[in-house]
Amino acid sequence: ALFPHLNVFDNVAFGLRLRRMSKQDIQTKVEDALKMVRLQGYADREISELSGGQQQRVAIARAIVLEPQVLLLDEPLSALDAKLRKDMQYELRELQERLGITFLFVTHDQEEALALSDEIFVINDGEVQQSGTPVDIYDEPVNHFVADFIGESNIIQGHMIKDFLVEFNGKRFECADAGMRPNEPVEVVLRPEDLDITPANSGKVNVEVDTQLFRGDYYEIVGYDDLKNEWLIHSTNPAKDGETVGLTFDPEDIHVMRLNESEEDFDARLETYEGE
Repeated sequence: ALFPHLNVFDNVAFGLRLRRMSKQDIQTKVEDALKMVRLQGYADREISELSGGQQQRVAIARAIVLEPQVLLLDEPLSALDAKLRKDMQYELRELQERLGITFLFVTHDQEEALALSDEIFVINDGEVQQSGTPVDIYDEPVNHFVADFIGESNIIQGHMIKDFLVEFNGKRFECADAGMRPNEPVEVVLRPEDLDITPANSGKVNVEVDTQLFRGDYYEIVGYDDLKNEWLIHSTNPAKDGETVGLTFDPEDIHVMRLNESEEDFDARLETYEGE
């Protein structure tokens, strides 16, 4: 929504001129805003001369130069390349802290949401599925949608035998969850980075490696157990296609979810258990 007949400087200065600020103040504020979005030296460029990512940064500069109390950012980094996108995440985070205003940031990029937010609202079909800090959302998803949408997860069907003991994959495991009915059907979440590879038959679960991809700082390995459950593993060590390996994990790595539990039900269950 930039003004195509105005250059970069005039686009960013537009709101300041409506406020009848002095030319010197406008000059200073526009230069500061362009510096914040790494567009120093672009003040005289025409909008048509900019790439999509540069245009998006001009739009951010035009918004922040007014120092609003609340700033709505709707997918503001979607047109940027991967490296610039990460750099701009740091810039926006520092900018928000420096300005001391509320940013309402809409994104479909889960990693971006985790990196930028103080509080996240996960929305599906217009309903808030869960809200909380990035750590809460990632470590304690309340239902299947949140667990599957935020980050990558292994979600396995199981039964809650009793407090701190869950059964899945034909075995019983100690866990850190409680407050559910004995033998209640549940879903168990294990994040791929929490799984450690061991020699076959020396871990808690055996899987046969199907495929693996090198992701730079880790190997993304897909395997299947005897019950045909798919397992996603992130490991710094490679595996061989077709080999059987063991997987081990700690009780704290197991997160147990009630089937289709809402955030209100989740909070109520925790309050009841903690009260007891």
